[in-house]
Amino acid sequence: MPLPFPLLDAHLAITGKPLSPEVRTRLEAYAKFVETELEPVTYEVDRRARPYLSHHDTLGGDPEEVVLNAAHRAALQKIYQTGISTGPAEGRHPWWETFALGFLTTDVGCFCSATVTMATVFSLVKYGTEELKAKFLPTLLENGAARQGATWATEAQGGSDLGSNRARAKPTGEGGRFLLNGEKYFCSNVGAEFAVVTARPEGAPEGPKGLRLFFVPAKREKGGPNWKIRRLKEKLGTTSVPTGEVSLIDTEGYQLGTDQEGLYPTMEMLNVSRVCNAMGSAGVLYRALQVAMEHTRAREAFGRPLIDHPLMAVDLARLATEAETAGLLAFEPAFAFDAVWKDRPARTPGFLLFRYATHAAKLVTADQAVRGACATMEIFGGPGYLEEFPVAKLVRDALVVPVWEGGANRQSLDAWEVSVRAHPENAWLEQAAKVRDRADLPEGVQGFLERRLQAAQDPVGGELAARSKLQAISELRQMTLLARLAEGAGSGGRSSPEAQRARAFAEIFAVMRDGGPGSIVPMVMVANLLSAI
Repeated sequence: MPLPFPLLDAHLAITGKPLSPEVRTRLEAYAKFVETELEPVTYEVDRRARPYLSHHDTLGGDPEEVVLNAAHRAALQKIYQTGISTGPAEGRHPWWETFALGFLTTDVGCFCSATVTMATVFSLVKYGTEELKAKFLPTLLENGAARQGATWATEAQGGSDLGSNRARAKPTGEGGRFLLNGEKYFCSNVGAEFAVVTARPEGAPEGPKGLRLFFVPAKREKGGPNWKIRRLKEKLGTTSVPTGEVSLIDTEGYQLGTDQEGLYPTMEMLNVSRVCNAMGSAGVLYRALQVAMEHTRAREAFGRPLIDHPLMAVDLARLATEAETAGLLAFEPAFAFDAVWKDRPARTPGFLLFRYATHAAKLVTADQAVRGACATMEIFGGPGYLEEFPVAKLVRDALVVPVWEGGANRQSLDAWEVSVRAHPENAWLEQAAKVRDRADLPEGVQGFLERRLQAAQDPVGGELAARSKLQAISELRQMTLLARLAEGAGSGGRSSPEAQRARAFAEIFAVMRDGGPGSIVPMVMVANLLSAI
């Protein structure tokens, strides 16, 4: 099975990370597993076998066990065996390959389980003491496939306002152990065996600066459950990841990072998950494009296949462009993370650019995923709206990606904060300016770059303009990457098929975002683009 997203090879090449035959074989095998095994299982889970919370055992006790269908559990184990959550920590493969596996995991619920496990492993490896890692890491990485982890920060009164967290942590004076008390409201992968949890130590100031991150096993040191699962939530989508509410009642935990590092371990944990959110959004778009192409080639209306109708061809070209540009942007922080993930403190120029790229990718790809999934439902017509076919699930699952790990305003404000401090986005702006000045770029692409550069450099607006500015810079980066690829970067030159596709994507992207007179997409361009997908 070929890898999705036609320009992936070229994009990897211009970042200095070309796919080796070994890596390509691994990724293609995993893509085949997702299509032939994982998707049928998660469709059945969604329709007939959702996780549930068991309150009874044969002795009359309450095990509070989250029960997964056997096929669901087996599929998750196969995902974990790829090293998707543990590979970088174990040295099996780089971070970008882990994120690429997530991109291919088109069920975002299962990818969520892998994501929070990945963030748990990352947090322990980077910020755990040597004693803590010796105690828990061998179990967490047992048999080359992670025990499941989770990341719990959200509380009912705060949402993205982490500074309002009320959970408290009291030191016991024994082995660095704390006792945590409080309520966590939106706990994904609630049946995990380990979690990283935010709480405020005794004497710490109110607000975000007083928060710390704690590593929390599901079982107490002397046995018995370490937290109470209050309930599982009834969600619109992502039913393959059980989500619940958790009570921390003298829950045993271990602080990650030092008091001087404060909120940084929590923010890094969240940013790992945000990269995954962007990769998952790009994966949703790729899957939407794939099923839309299959349907329109097979379905006939008015005497010919749907794909042969000009307006439908334009719709498909727009969907392909959303998928391509989302993938390009999502891989930006994915590629950057390998060079900076060990930085401590996490305030180096490279890490700040990673942070900015993460907020940009999370913001834009989430919106693209929702648009693309809804467009695919319309392409299918009535069957797309029926729960008996997979497109409805694709739409329901896509609707959560703008919400997870902080909505658009949260990403915009965090990016604005790091921009005010260090202006890491200047590296993107400088590269965009160089690309804009090339004389052979199509007029529409040059105009697009110029307008986004002006918007990015406009000093007016401050916090109020944070979202529009991040949107402009994100789209600028997407077009810059397309323009570089259209010049033949990473491929066989400007006449290569990859460069020609990139040029078509760039022109269509400019039309999609800016419209205006002459915004009808040339049909020859659309035909050439679709023939390559």
